[in-house]
Amino acid sequence: MKYRNGRIVSALVYQAIRYVTKVGVITRVTWNELFSKGSLRWKQKQLRLLIEAGVFKFHPCDSLMDVFVMGHQGHEMVKDEKWRPVYFIQPQFIKHDETVAKGLWKLEQRKICKGWMTERELKSHKSQIFKLNVREKGGKYPDGVFKLIGQVNSVIIALEYERTGKTNWRYNKTMKAYSESGEFNFIIYIVETPAIEASIKRGMRYIGDSRLNSKVGFVNAEEWKIDPVGAKVRGLSLGNSLNEISQNV
Repeated sequence: MKYRNGRIVSALVYQAIRYVTKVGVITRVTWNELFSKGSLRWKQKQLRLLIEAGVFKFHPCDSLMDVFVMGHQGHEMVKDEKWRPVYFIQPQFIKHDETVAKGLWKLEQRKICKGWMTERELKSHKSQIFKLNVREKGGKYPDGVFKLIGQVNSVIIALEYERTGKTNWRYNKTMKAYSESGEFNFIIYIVETPAIEASIKRGMRYIGDSRLNSKVGFVNAEEWKIDPVGAKVRGLSLGNSLNEISQNV
């Protein structure tokens, strides 16, 4: 991948552009944490230069000062790579979607994840493989899907991030949809509170599918944000973290 002047982009900038094609936005915090090195001043300068070059631009929502989307030049570079960028995220979904995506990117960097897609990518590609049939609600996609690389085999994992609790009716319908889907080896819920986890487990009991019960695990949201590889996974017999599970499949 090259800039307009013919200069080859760095590996980290390449990854940042790829990230935005999959997520729709990148925050300044994410840029500083994952895609730039050096002092804070140098990180800020790198990002400013990318904005001036048109690779990124400010989010269309005027109230968002530290959120960026793909710029005109970025779109041209992505087109050359034959990538299909997703549309930018509305403000109310940014924290949710970045929590999922940043964790998946970290799993990929640790080489236990090979290939991941966000919900927005699945929708953009109109994926039928990973589409869940939620009764009386229509189709639904997981918040993320990824392939976990094991010692012998690979497994497909659906990821759901619950920032706030939903009604029992919604959890019942979602668990029913997962029960009827044969595409996922495991479903992992990132949960903000024990109460949300308890509500999901009630939905599992309502469905009464023992096979589903053995496939659903839970991760504390704060632990996921810090270290998705080593964060404790509750409920799965193959291991207490994604790292351990990768060693047992």
